[in-house]
Amino acid sequence: MTSKLYYEDSELAKVPVTVTQTGEDAKGIFAILDQTCFYPEGGGQPADTGTIGDANVLDVQTADGEIRHYTDFKLTEGTFPAELDWKRRWDHMQQHTGQHVLSAVFDDGYGMKTSSFHLGEERVSIDLDTSQVSKEQLLEAETAANEVIRQHLPISTEWVSDEQAKNLELRKTPAVTGEIRLVKIEGVDLNACGGTHPKNTADIGMIKIIGTEKAKGGTRVYFLCGNRAMDYFRQLVETTDELVQQLNAPVQGLPEAAALLLKEKVGNEKALKELRTQLLEAEAEAIQPEDDTGLIQQVFHNRSVKEVQQLARLAIAKQPSAILLFLIAEENIRFVCAKGEEAEGDMRNVLKELLLLTDGKGGGNAQFVQGGGKTEHSPEMFFRAFQLSLKNIQGIL
Repeated sequence: MTSKLYYEDSELAKVPVTVTQTGEDAKGIFAILDQTCFYPEGGGQPADTGTIGDANVLDVQTADGEIRHYTDFKLTEGTFPAELDWKRRWDHMQQHTGQHVLSAVFDDGYGMKTSSFHLGEERVSIDLDTSQVSKEQLLEAETAANEVIRQHLPISTEWVSDEQAKNLELRKTPAVTGEIRLVKIEGVDLNACGGTHPKNTADIGMIKIIGTEKAKGGTRVYFLCGNRAMDYFRQLVETTDELVQQLNAPVQGLPEAAALLLKEKVGNEKALKELRTQLLEAEAEAIQPEDDTGLIQQVFHNRSVKEVQQLARLAIAKQPSAILLFLIAEENIRFVCAKGEEAEGDMRNVLKELLLLTDGKGGGNAQFVQGGGKTEHSPEMFFRAFQLSLKNIQGIL
C-alpha cells in the first residue's frame, strides 16, 4: 500500500518515489508508488499535479484501494524524483483551511451549518443550510474569519477510532468509519477531514466573501482565500483604474457615471430604433409592383430576417393588392412571402412549393409565411416557383 506522505507533512513538496506498478484504465495511464506526496482528489479538494521523473502528473485518484497517479506517458518500474506543483497545492491548502474557518464562524456565530463545500478553479463556495444571510452577517463573518487568521492559531491533525470520535465535540458527524483523521484549529474548529492544511491560520493569508446565491434551498456563499483573494483585489483595482479613466470620474463617482451612461445608451437605442423604422417605412414606400400583376420580388443581402419581415409587412400595408416574395440570399436562403388584404390566394400553398427547393422548413398563415434552408438553387428559381405556384395552383396570374 502506498504511504501517504501528505498526511505526515502537508508541506512536503519533493520526495524520491519508487514506481511499483503501472496500468491503464478509462482515465488513462497510471503509476502506483511506494510512497507519495501527491494528494488524490477527495473531500471537495482537487488532486495535486506535478512531475514524476520526466512524466507530468495530470491527475491523482483513489481507485480499488490504490492511489493512481495518471501521467502523460507510461513510467517504467524504478525510482524517480517526484515533485508537486507547489503553487497549486498551496492554493488548495489556503482555500480548504479558509473554508474550515469560515464554516466555523457561520456555525458558531449564527447557527448556520455548512452542508457542502466546493473548491473550484476560480472561486470557492460553501452551502449554508439557511434561506437567507444578510449583508451585515456576511460582513461580520468575514471580519471574524480574518481575526482568526491574524491570531496565528496552530493547526494540527490526529487519527482517532470511531469510539474515540463519539466522545469528541466534532463540528459534524464523520462521513467515514474506522480510523478517522481529525483537523484541529486551536479554539476554533475540530472536524473530520482528509484534506491538506498549513500549520497555522496565518498561512491562510486572508478571506474575502465575494458573493452569494440561492442554492438547493439554502444559501451558497462564494469566497476567496490567500493568494486568490489578493489576485482578485488586484483585478478589481485594475478594472477600477480603467473605468476611472474611461468615465472620467473618481472612484466614488463611478456608480453615478455608469448610471448616466446607461441612461444615455437607452435613449440612443430608442432614437436609433425610431430612425430605423422611418428608414424602413421610406424603403417600403419606394417598393412598387413590377407590373399590373401586382407581384413584388426582391433579393436582399446582409439583412436580418427580422428586418426583412418588418419591411414585408410595411410594403403590403402600403400595397394592399400586391403579393411579394423577399429573399435573403446568404449561405442558406431565407424567404418571406406575403399578400395585401385585397390580394387573392393562400400564401401557405406558395410556401409548400418554395420549401421543395430547400431542406428547411417554414410556417405562417394565409397572408404571411416565412421559411428557408440549405439550397443549391438560385434566387431566380425561387421567383419562378413563386410565379408558377400563383398561376398553376391558385390561378391568380
